[in-house]
Amino acid sequence: MSIKQKFNKIDGVSKKENTHGVSETFIPKSKLDTHLEELDRSGYTILKNIFSKNNCEIAKIKIDEIYLKQIKECGNEEFLFSINDQNVARALFVYDNFFIKFIKHKRILNFLNKCFGSKYILNLQNSPINRAHETHYGSTWHRDLSYQHFVPSRPIAITMLICLDKFTKDNGGTHILPFSHKFEEFSSQNYYEKNEEKLSADIGDVLIFDSLLFHRAGPNLTEKERKLLVQMYTLPFVKQQISFPKMLNGKYKKNKELSYLLGYDSEVQDSVLNWRKRRKKRYSINK
Repeated sequence: MSIKQKFNKIDGVSKKENTHGVSETFIPKSKLDTHLEELDRSGYTILKNIFSKNNCEIAKIKIDEIYLKQIKECGNEEFLFSINDQNVARALFVYDNFFIKFIKHKRILNFLNKCFGSKYILNLQNSPINRAHETHYGSTWHRDLSYQHFVPSRPIAITMLICLDKFTKDNGGTHILPFSHKFEEFSSQNYYEKNEEKLSADIGDVLIFDSLLFHRAGPNLTEKERKLLVQMYTLPFVKQQISFPKMLNGKYKKNKELSYLLGYDSEVQDSVLNWRKRRKKRYSINK
């Protein structure tokens, strides 16, 4: 059921007598409904204490290892600087199975099922490394669906920021522009300077927002780097940033829990015959 369908009708004045002439009011039936309402109206919400500090610390060590591997793949870090992609480790779970746990956590998937229904895919899993006293391309206002200036009636993409370090005002915790997922164009400078919010969160928290919400990373003014995981989930018609099925080379393809989520069933086929074979397989499964 979509967020938009969750309105219950009540007659007259509400029980708390804080409205008049209101015939429809959203009544959350669970804590999850409350988070969904925040996502729909403000464009973001925060789930508290989802991942343990131990898992976050392990993830930080592994991110450094993967980033070094990816530097070697490119030849040197100067290559990454030349394309403005330095200090970002990409497709983490492909390099280390440890990061699967962040993709398929039960509370994350429950949230996504409420937003999207059962059909959605992982679009990306990256880790920006916010170095001390540095900024990067993510420090500018942007949407995670770049260059898109339209607003759908329901989310087509959801971004989740998993806090591996604390998000504070000093270390560049995420800045968001509330309600901006409701507007096609970016706001004036005067407006965003008055209305941007600087979000704080603890280790293990998950900041969730509509991927069309304008946001940016603040400057890290501390002596320590700040790490996070960025995971974006989308409806299957939105192509992945990197083809996970091609990178995985068949890994997880037969895993019922992960195969669809990782994009095996939404890859563009290279022939009419292969498209029909995949369709035949779907029909066989659904009978």
